Amino acid sequence: MVSDPLHNPVYSRFGVTPLINAGGTHTTHGGSSMRHEVREAMNLASESYVDLVELKRATGDFVAEITGAEAGMICSGAAGGLVLATAAVMTGADSEKIAQLPNTEGLRNEILTQANNPEGYLKCHEYAGAKLTFVGDENGATADQLKQAIGDRTAAILYTYAYGPARGGLAALEVAEVAHAAGLPLIVDGAAMLPPKSNLTKYIAEGADLVTFSGGKYIGGPQSAGLLAGRSDLIEAALENSGPSMAIGRPQKVGREELIGMATALQLFVETDDEERISSMFAKAEHIKSKISDIPGVSAEVVLDNLNYHVPNCVIKLSGGEEEVNRVWEAMHEGSPRVYIARNPNGLAANMVNVLDGQEEVIARRLVEVLS
Repeated sequence: MVSDPLHNPVYSRFGVTPLINAGGTHTTHGGSSMRHEVREAMNLASESYVDLVELKRATGDFVAEITGAEAGMICSGAAGGLVLATAAVMTGADSEKIAQLPNTEGLRNEILTQANNPEGYLKCHEYAGAKLTFVGDENGATADQLKQAIGDRTAAILYTYAYGPARGGLAALEVAEVAHAAGLPLIVDGAAMLPPKSNLTKYIAEGADLVTFSGGKYIGGPQSAGLLAGRSDLIEAALENSGPSMAIGRPQKVGREELIGMATALQLFVETDDEERISSMFAKAEHIKSKISDIPGVSAEVVLDNLNYHVPNCVIKLSGGEEEVNRVWEAMHEGSPRVYIARNPNGLAANMVNVLDGQEEVIARRLVEVLS
């Protein structure tokens, strides 16, 4: 373990300068921090060989136990889970259909979703060969609209959870009712919806037939790992569509080190005291706020609203508008030490989930330098 994360020789070898991550668990800047127990488990896993399919199934049983699902598996991030979930509902465990993807000729290949479904990861479904059909309008869809959209080629209905205020249209429970009445599975994308920890079991309890979570965000697993849980027949189909098989999911294969690292992180996650973790983040965010609140043109508050901010953030508003926001972001990101901080519509947000003890002081000092 390096003594100073900002001076890490494995990155300096390639001329890449590490940074303080106050932007959250975004993939663009490395996801989350893995605990030493996770790193140690991955190191140990690398020292032995196993039958990868056996390990996938064994760790999948653990995912099922934690989520309350019939079955589960570790996949290559939530996006990889969406690819496998989509493939599973189109092919089942039929080997000929599995070999056919991404050609979906003759298969039920339509995925229905409300027209106001977040767009960010819809390519994952198309990657598997599915066709997306949007129902309703920017306000969502009604149950009748969704029912009428179901046709002979419909394979599943998709519901995506996202940060922010509740969207219009049908809630996941209502979508589940429509799907199940038509004999269709419901795929739920819950990628970033941890915390709260209760979401690990909530979506299955609400009727999701397949649900995916990111493993490299708040859970603290390897960035390239995630969870897929749900009905046993659909998880079996997802496994058959995944690597090491020569199937649509082969490019998203998960190594033995990642399987063990993800399972270890999940165990630690469910055992960790969330209140203590959140309290520490609050203290760091409050420290930053106290150092910058008196700067002219700057206002700051600590926010945890479970809408836009699921962990404590120091939310910073700047009177100088977008130009000033861009200037400050660039100066923080390219300065010394480098600090990655998230943008929001009116300013910036320092997310505390990956801020190590003592780094809040560095962030505050850098902000004072840039804002003064």
